[in-house]
Amino acid sequence: MANISVLLIGASGTLGEPLLKELLHQKSSFARIAILTTPDRAHKFHNLDVEVIASSLYDPLAYKGFTHVISAVGNSLMILQSAMIEAAIAAGVRHFYASEWNSDIAQKEIYDMRYFRDKQAIRAFLRAKAAATPGFQYTIMITAIFTEWSVDGFYGFNHEKNTAQLYGLPDRRVGVTSIPDIARYTIDSLQLKFDGPERTLRVQGWTGKLSELIAALEVARGRKYHVTYIDIKEAQEKQEEARLIGDDLQEMMFSIKGLLTSGYGVADGAGALNNQLFTFKPEQPLQTFQRVFLAETKR
Repeated sequence: MANISVLLIGASGTLGEPLLKELLHQKSSFARIAILTTPDRAHKFHNLDVEVIASSLYDPLAYKGFTHVISAVGNSLMILQSAMIEAAIAAGVRHFYASEWNSDIAQKEIYDMRYFRDKQAIRAFLRAKAAATPGFQYTIMITAIFTEWSVDGFYGFNHEKNTAQLYGLPDRRVGVTSIPDIARYTIDSLQLKFDGPERTLRVQGWTGKLSELIAALEVARGRKYHVTYIDIKEAQEKQEEARLIGDDLQEMMFSIKGLLTSGYGVADGAGALNNQLFTFKPEQPLQTFQRVFLAETKR
């Protein structure tokens, strides 16, 4: 499979960095590995032993010579992936990974969440381009919630006060996968052949009840958390307030405040998991929390 050449976009982000690290770890498996970044951000990678292409993300010349593109762009560029896909196809790229790595947004219960609107649009765009472009393929990686983010302040955790104020209902089912494992699943998947234009891979490091996830956090930190639940309507009202004043980011963020407690923050809500296609054992929440909080205490 050394004929695969990979171009990574968004290499300095939360998932982009682990993706690049895993690519370099497996570099012997690939004919070429490079980062695509804008000229004003190229200095971020000057000390890395990797090819850097400093160009517009929408210039077909930047994609020339690559078979696979992995887009790990953040929310601000999510919808602009359509232009990246156009440029990549024009340059002869045969396989595109859209920026996904989230819960299964094919579930009707969360399909219309504002946070996922741009992802849904890019999925539709990819379907159309693949139908019109013989030989072009794309992959959607569904991984559930990042384990590291599942206990973040965004959802309502306060690790100084050992409290959690969560929007929604208690003890719903939840799925999580650690960020390093998500990176490995993604890069390992480059070696998996498939037929047809589209592939959806659903992987999940752990699934269980929210109370079990919080229990793992308590064990990892040696502290008991006081957890309270807030009516999800409050988050919905704040989402609407943000929409009315044109605060797109806040509208997006309040739309998923209740994902952790919804019962739909999982990778297997609309299809079976594909963990059996991979050979490694994913990190469990206790291990992830021990790693994350140990790193924090050493700072």
